[in-house]
Formats: sequence, structure tokens, C-alpha cells
Amino acid sequence: MADSKARYSQAAKHYARILIHSSMLDAIRYYRSKVRESKFNDNWKKHMVNLNDVVNQYTPGVKGKPKGVKYQFENNKYIIKVDMPSGYLRIYDKGAKMYTKIDGTPSTDFGLTHFKIMKRKEMPR
Repeated sequence: MADSKARYSQAAKHYARILIHSSMLDAIRYYRSKVRESKFNDNWKKHMVNLNDVVNQYTPGVKGKPKGVKYQFENNKYIIKVDMPSGYLRIYDKGAKMYTKIDGTPSTDFGLTHFKIMKRKEMPR
């Protein structure tokens, strides 16, 4: 069985290679995502995370699925929203109706609720 990072990576490649060329809406979403990345990527890189670890902590056993420009892992308490073009994620606490810091504490601080996903070569073995 493929891990969360592998499933997300496969969906992100499909999105970038196929979907953005088949729909004007997806092309716009992709462009907006890349603009956000150019603006905030340096800050996101201060908070690097292993996608597999985050999924195992907040949505264990969930395989995830593409939803527009995002790839989502969802259970009854959390939604992990992963931006496919830009490679960052956010954790949404459904009970608090807020995004969280990496420790699960709800926060309105934009800088503390976005996390850059490690590339496979950056992940500990």
C-alpha cells in the first residue's frame, strides 16, 4: 500500500500535467497557488513537515483524495488540506472551526498554520 506522501505526490503530478490544461478554473487555481507560493514560501519553509507523520497524527488510516487544487485527508475531527501546486498544508480542526498550529492548537496566525511539505529526500528514513 502506498503511503500518504506517495498518494499526494501522484495526485499533484496528475493535477499539474493534466488537469490544469483541461479547465480554465483549474488553470486559474494553479496560477493563484503559485502566486501564494512565491509570496509565502520562505515563511512556509520555516515549518517543514513530513506529510506521512502529519496524516498519521491527525487523520490516521485516511487515504485522502483530490478536491480541486487541494488534496484532502479528512476524518470526523480534522481536515488536512494539502495544496498540490505549492506543496504546503494546513490542518483544520472541525470542532474549533479553525486552522491549527502543528501541535493541534487552534490559531488565527497565518504564519503558524502553514507548513511546507518535505520532499521525499528530506524525510528521515
